[in-house]
Amino acid sequence: MSNYLPHYDELYVVSDIHMGGAGDFQIFNRGGRLANLVRYIASQRPDGEVALLLNGDIIDSLAEDLAPDYVALDTDKALRMMDRIYKDASFSMVWDSFAEFVRTKGRTLVLVIGNHDIELALPPVEASVRERLAGGLAAANGRIVFATHGGGFACTVGVSRVFCTHGNEVDGWNMVDYTKLGELANAMNAGRRPDSAKWEPNAGTRLVIDVMNAVKRKYPFVDLLKPETKPVLATLLTLERGLTKRVLPHLPGVVWKKIGGDRQVRDLLSAGGDLSQVSADRVAGVVMTELLGPSLGGRVDSVRPKDEDSLLLRAERTFNKKEAAKSADDDDIETLGVFDIVASRLGLIDEVEGLRRALDDWLKDDKTFDIRNEDDPTYTEIIKRVGADVDFVVTGHTHLAREIEFKPKRHYYNCGTWIRLLRLTKEVLGDEKKFKSKVFEVFQRKSMAELDGAKIPGPKGQEVSLVFDRTNVVRIFDDHGTARGELLRAGDGSQKGSVNLTLESQVKP
Repeated sequence: MSNYLPHYDELYVVSDIHMGGAGDFQIFNRGGRLANLVRYIASQRPDGEVALLLNGDIIDSLAEDLAPDYVALDTDKALRMMDRIYKDASFSMVWDSFAEFVRTKGRTLVLVIGNHDIELALPPVEASVRERLAGGLAAANGRIVFATHGGGFACTVGVSRVFCTHGNEVDGWNMVDYTKLGELANAMNAGRRPDSAKWEPNAGTRLVIDVMNAVKRKYPFVDLLKPETKPVLATLLTLERGLTKRVLPHLPGVVWKKIGGDRQVRDLLSAGGDLSQVSADRVAGVVMTELLGPSLGGRVDSVRPKDEDSLLLRAERTFNKKEAAKSADDDDIETLGVFDIVASRLGLIDEVEGLRRALDDWLKDDKTFDIRNEDDPTYTEIIKRVGADVDFVVTGHTHLAREIEFKPKRHYYNCGTWIRLLRLTKEVLGDEKKFKSKVFEVFQRKSMAELDGAKIPGPKGQEVSLVFDRTNVVRIFDDHGTARGELLRAGDGSQKGSVNLTLESQVKP
């Protein structure tokens, strides 16, 4: 049943490049290294068939200035965005290397869609990419494959079947509605002007645009907190307390499903129900319990005002019955609801200490960089979706590299990311003074360059870089009829224009 699939002698997979944004909105900073890797791959097996697969989030439209839109679903805006990304000095060498790659015989470039680059599914954007890479050359154009329908990409290497997918399809925050995306593409192909207003951005997109982009103008580091999940919200709220009331009430139902531990409250909220039928105290309790981790939540509880219970009763009465307060003393109580309660409690915590505890919760029992860690929702959910004849599964999305044998001779890989990664040690998270001087003060300098050069306390009294340099590529290759897989770490080679590839399992932490 797999004879319809393309066959390669070698397949290389990279993911989450995130070419997009300007200045400190750029989180990808390894353009030269990636270009060198692409040229290295192009030189392998000169007489064989070699594919390079970009496994989603190739560009990052969410880092672009597309206001007032969430994504560039207007043809003109999308093409202007792509032209800017092609020409950006941080990215242009990567596009040049892709162009060289597809102009080489026996090389195939595959583009899989993610959740930050849905514009790649639009016919005018696909045409733009083809023109940038192939320049009208038919042979080169034929070596470019777009897998932007949401189905991922399948192929064979040796006698083994390989399935590659970004992984956002199992992430409730970042699922893409490919049906509606297809309708937009259909409208463009049919010569109609698509109504992008019908596009409903997912929770992850809204979180980035409505929350993270606003905060990262002050704290660029927040864009390195990936993926966009519950602990990230807690971290953001310690930095900008006003976000609680301004943003959380308007996020889609999927966010409520993520933070709601009480099913009745969760279902009511996610269904767009009437909040007036649920007590403010009850909803606030759900939000606090589910949104904040044990370290930050415990600290918030320890400073809870003694008279808050009476305040909550008064707030609940107004919240439920929507009775306008008549006296001057009750003017503030009228507007005190769930998010006022949450914000007021967070406001009692020192900003530095709140951030330290939020990050400590985010990295509790940290297995972030453990490539064998099976406690990973993307891994567990994707594996449930693959058939028994798939030998290799490759994802991205989480930015966390993984190499797991999930069944005998069947392998799962996550090829990680090419953006910066934050590495916070227990030595700095466990010491408030060190955290303030070594981490928080760097965050306040509002510069990615400052992050790149920062050092923090690490194990055995040594200092380590705050930004972890870890760029990965998955290689699946035919070894005399048997397909083998490797998770490799790509580094700069000793000579200009070269790249150094090391087995990830052999790299020291």
